Amino acid sequence: MKAIITTLLIFGMYANQGTFEANLSKSELLIKGTSTVHDWTSTVNDYKVTGVLTENEVNDLNVVVTTKSIKSGKSIMDDKTYDALQAEKFPVIGFSADKLSKSEGKISGKGILSLVGKEQSVLFTANTKPASDGALQVTGQVSITMSDFGIEPPTAMFGTITTGDEVTIQFNFILN
Repeated sequence: MKAIITTLLIFGMYANQGTFEANLSKSELLIKGTSTVHDWTSTVNDYKVTGVLTENEVNDLNVVVTTKSIKSGKSIMDDKTYDALQAEKFPVIGFSADKLSKSEGKISGKGILSLVGKEQSVLFTANTKPASDGALQVTGQVSITMSDFGIEPPTAMFGTITTGDEVTIQFNFILN
């Protein structure tokens, strides 16, 4: 009898909640920036997005990125990115939020971005809409300044080409 009551209580607590994970084959995570020559975009190829979705909140959101999965299509630029992000010492980049608000097609709140061994509070805002097969599409972008994390913007050609200090992380996640 105790087991049945315990099961019912646990089920009741989580009845309006659902864990989710991003469907990577349908999702996209990009990093965009500028340089003295041209704008650039890198694609993140290995990452995981998980959390718990309720009617009014997103709880326990975790995004984990494999640093060396960031690819621009140009090996020299990728190497400079890995050097700037100290990929050997910090093989993953993380974002976590204990609790974000969800209302009227928007998710918002603050989370912690962990980058090159430093943590910063980051404001998170995203738009949501139903996707196919009962999934949820979450889109948005977050801008960060590399120097806030002690990252020196990469340079090339003996310093004649420099990247801008601000980068934008753009995401389009399909959550199952």
